[in-house]
Amino acid sequence: LRMSSLRVFSRLATVSRRGFAAAAAAKPAHGAEELRLTFASPDKAFYTNATVKQVDVPTLAGTVGILANHVPTIGVLKPGVVTVTDAEGKQVRLFVSSGTLSMNIDGSCQVLAEEAVKVEDIDENLARQELESATRAASEGSEVARAEAGIRAEVAEALIKAVSGH
Repeated sequence: LRMSSLRVFSRLATVSRRGFAAAAAAKPAHGAEELRLTFASPDKAFYTNATVKQVDVPTLAGTVGILANHVPTIGVLKPGVVTVTDAEGKQVRLFVSSGTLSMNIDGSCQVLAEEAVKVEDIDENLARQELESATRAASEGSEVARAEAGIRAEVAEALIKAVSGH
């Protein structure tokens, strides 16, 4: 019985490897030479299947620069600036609080943000006030309240960094 199980496992592993290799070698259905971006938050769509040159996205693993033909990937956004470079080289900078990134084999990229705002619309003074408030709250209250205050402080720091360009 043990040898029989090993043979079945060996055959399944071989089939699985062939399947992954075939999928990796397959040509995308269309348009992977273009980067098509969909970027939205719950209240606004910034880009809908728009052809762009590059997208730089802040993720938990670091900033990811995405161009056409990028390897398929998924990621979790951290607070920071998403920079979209259009075909003419013009850049748009948008601040995101959190969200997800997915890059697909067909050249489509989705950035879904919990909250997003153009960097030029950020009020630095309000962000600094929020940072002070969150820093005070991080040393008070329950463990949950302190954790929430820590998140607020992280977002406020990222807002200030986005506006000041540091």
